[in-house]
Amino acid sequence: MVSSTSLRISFINENLTTTQASPQPSRELHIGLCGAGIGGLAAAIALRDAGAKVTVLEAASELGEIGAGIQMTPNVSRLLIKWGVAGVIGDDLIEFEESDEENVGSNMRRRDGTKVGYTRMMPNMRRDLGYPWWVVHRAHLHAGLVKIAEQKGATLVINSRATHIDYTSNPFKHVTVTTSSGRIHTFDLLIGSDGVNSVIRKTLFPNVAPKPPTNNCAYRAIVPYSQIKNDPTARELIENPTMEVWMSHNAYIITYPICGGEDLNLVLSHHTAHPVSTVQDVSIEEVRETYNDFDPRIKRIVDMIPSAQRWPLLVTGPLQSWSSKEKNVVLMGDAAHSMVNHMAQGAATSMEDAAFIGICIGHVLNGNISVEQAIGIYEKVRMPLAFKKQQVSFLNGVIWHLPDGPAQEARDKTMSIELQGKPFLRSPNLYGDPRAVLEVYGYDAEADAEEAVFEFLDRRGRINRVKGIEKREVDRYLDWFLPRRSGGGGLGFESKL
Repeated sequence: MVSSTSLRISFINENLTTTQASPQPSRELHIGLCGAGIGGLAAAIALRDAGAKVTVLEAASELGEIGAGIQMTPNVSRLLIKWGVAGVIGDDLIEFEESDEENVGSNMRRRDGTKVGYTRMMPNMRRDLGYPWWVVHRAHLHAGLVKIAEQKGATLVINSRATHIDYTSNPFKHVTVTTSSGRIHTFDLLIGSDGVNSVIRKTLFPNVAPKPPTNNCAYRAIVPYSQIKNDPTARELIENPTMEVWMSHNAYIITYPICGGEDLNLVLSHHTAHPVSTVQDVSIEEVRETYNDFDPRIKRIVDMIPSAQRWPLLVTGPLQSWSSKEKNVVLMGDAAHSMVNHMAQGAATSMEDAAFIGICIGHVLNGNISVEQAIGIYEKVRMPLAFKKQQVSFLNGVIWHLPDGPAQEARDKTMSIELQGKPFLRSPNLYGDPRAVLEVYGYDAEADAEEAVFEFLDRRGRINRVKGIEKREVDRYLDWFLPRRSGGGGLGFESKL
């Protein structure tokens, strides 16, 4: 019989100066970001937390975000909480409530409304991943990021479209950016966070152009709850805060509440006769006709949409590199790896980039690694992960767009296990598939970055020398369920034997 003995699993790298051991940066670093979208602002926050001086150059004449709703899945809601953004956004962040009712969460339906799959968001997501699955209006998210970035000391400069970038002539590898206003900015590192039409990417890789992988594109719309409540057929869909997905051949509709539950956000996927690369104005009659044979409840809501635009779904890469040869210019977010929207991971992946590079730059400032090494680590880890996200997102679109027939029937039959409350190890409902949930929505960018730096310095990663246990395996199998310390850390990887 094994005695009850406390076992502390320690992970030490003697060559590493931790943030806790050296709270004040050992050097100064001025980092520029071109683009004040969601990813750029997230990076500004993460880099300020690391101790860097940060200037964000935004081409637009005012800060803001266009579009409608966006999902903040647990892999990035954790960042909003840590950075303080969640507190600023407040009640405009909506979480699917815990309820005894069966239909609170994410419901997967056929075109006619028949429910075939289900993901219980609450309490399952918070319980298993430790963080909420939020939905929010992009404008509210962007405003929260702006406020925190400015509070933390980032400088945000509008009317500053980059017109010329010099990253090769300076002997110290400084980067100069000339903007449309005629100002010249000098940085130790420049990050291209300027989206799918990135000027920075065009400077580094002029032959790279984002492309639609298929003829798939999307309408986006918002309908007020007040209008839906007045419709006796449609109002049933908003009685509970749910996410609803209607799947059909070459089309689907996904809906969820935003703006504190005052509006319903709709994303309406469809295919056209030819690939679409730019935003297009379309007639509302065309939108209504596309979903004419859908569930009468959602069809009534579609008919309430006053106007619409067609948005392209563009994919960038996968690229061979995200950076200049000198490692003083690097891409992030859609500038590096735009993807289709079927896993709600476009903005989320850019926020992961931001958190990851923030940790790496923190180690630069503490003297553990150089800027060049930090960018090398960032690319080595994040490039394959972003490519994986691109693939999973595309495949989820395939699943949701299946035509009626044997493949659709197999999908629905496999998903139906979720409705029966039976345990399962795999599901074509990727919002609930255990592997997809853990790998996509359970990902911790900051922890991954810390591990990557340790591996770079030690070549073996953080490993307990006596017991032969890597920290990543402790995180995967043990630490995730242990109680948290009041300061936010785990219990020092303690277990009873």
